[in-house]
Amino acid sequence: MRRGIFALGLGLGAAALAGCGDEVSPDEQERRNERDIALVEKANRAMPPLRQVTPEPLLYPDIERYDLYGEACSYAPGTSLGVRVFAREADAFVKINGQIERFAADPGSRELPMHTRSLYNSKNYALRLKVNEDDDAGERAEGGYEGSVQLFDEYGRVVYEGTGVAQCKSN
Repeated sequence: MRRGIFALGLGLGAAALAGCGDEVSPDEQERRNERDIALVEKANRAMPPLRQVTPEPLLYPDIERYDLYGEACSYAPGTSLGVRVFAREADAFVKINGQIERFAADPGSRELPMHTRSLYNSKNYALRLKVNEDDDAGERAEGGYEGSVQLFDEYGRVVYEGTGVAQCKSN
């Protein structure tokens, strides 16, 4: 008996819902579908909010763990002595949110001192490095130049920019 009442209730509910909707022509339904598809595509193309990044200093334990020695350029922003980017011929390292992000060198990019490159890429970011080798006044010490760092998110937006000393030497 319960099943019969339940089934009857479902049938009445479905009939009531079907009666509420207006019949739409195939052309109108096509227009609605196209509008809905366009709205979903627009939402999928929308970029998330920009999240600024502040690279953290690479500390001695990081240097040892990732064997950050040899021919390289290290970048420190402003007047800080804390290295934020360590770039070698094949790779570069940046500490972001407590995690070391490893970047692969772009072999087609411009070569900088110590066989480093001007562009490196990781899974989440792109890294652009510059060294002012031509400006003698920009030299600060042996192997030290004015340098800059730009970090881009996966959408090509700048999430960090810094200028300061770039120490390029073999250690």
